[in-house]
Amino acid sequence: MMVASIISATVLAAAALVFNVIGQNQRRLSTFGSIEIGGSAASNYYSLTGLTVDSYNAPSYGRAATADLMRERFWEDVSYASAVYPLARSGLNTVRPVYVPAPTGGDGRVLDSPEAFRLHLAEVLSQTASVYQSWRGSSPYDNGSIYILQPSAFASFLAVRAIYDIDIQATTNPPGTYVSVKRFSQVTLTDYYDVFFPAGSNGVPFKPLFVFHERRARLKHGEGSYDNYKTAADMPFYNIWWPDPAAPSLASHGVLSTSTYAPSIPAGAANPLPDYAPLAGRTNYLFTVPLFPSQL
Repeated sequence: MMVASIISATVLAAAALVFNVIGQNQRRLSTFGSIEIGGSAASNYYSLTGLTVDSYNAPSYGRAATADLMRERFWEDVSYASAVYPLARSGLNTVRPVYVPAPTGGDGRVLDSPEAFRLHLAEVLSQTASVYQSWRGSSPYDNGSIYILQPSAFASFLAVRAIYDIDIQATTNPPGTYVSVKRFSQVTLTDYYDVFFPAGSNGVPFKPLFVFHERRARLKHGEGSYDNYKTAADMPFYNIWWPDPAAPSLASHGVLSTSTYAPSIPAGAANPLPDYAPLAGRTNYLFTVPLFPSQL
């Protein structure tokens, strides 16, 4: 009995030593630290006091797992949605309504683009006019909010199921880029993921967050570069990108030249690739979302 006990103790001690060596010498794919994002952002994002938040450095597979859960939550919200409107921002989102007054007559289908919805918000909720920016085709802004509407029990109001805020912020202490995607419902933060890209991620290069593809029938109205986004056969739809916590950097992989993409294009011609081509390979979080999911 004594011999068996000694052998067991020896085996356990050896296992503990091996586990300790493995733990000390494993490849650490992410580090954890405090990121100074400013008091306004900390309060707006997470209702925190102070200037800093704790976050993992990219690449972080743990944060990617959290992002995967948020992706599932996003698709669930879209499956119940009557309409989806990505709105562009250059600053913080300070408005997260639960209900939005409906257009005259109560028919929300007249809000047939993000710009139409933004203008309607500015009319019925004047405080939104300074928050959301006008965009069409491809959003040139660093940040954005996605309004997901659902059927309402009140004919005179549009119900907001959830709002997703995407914020990409350059930092100086430490230098780099802090990114976060947050879901708000009933003005409450329900889900989020964040990650920090250290210095070398070139400030805030991750855009466009949103691209809006209008109906192809609108090509009869010649509108220059906007015609490049009139690609939808029937239902208008969006491409939406979220930053990827598993990516080592936010930096672009570059865009193919015209000679590589299509050698028959004359020298000096404009690159035929869309302006969102630099996002290729930079994230696993690309969503293709219809404007009116309930009509599909």
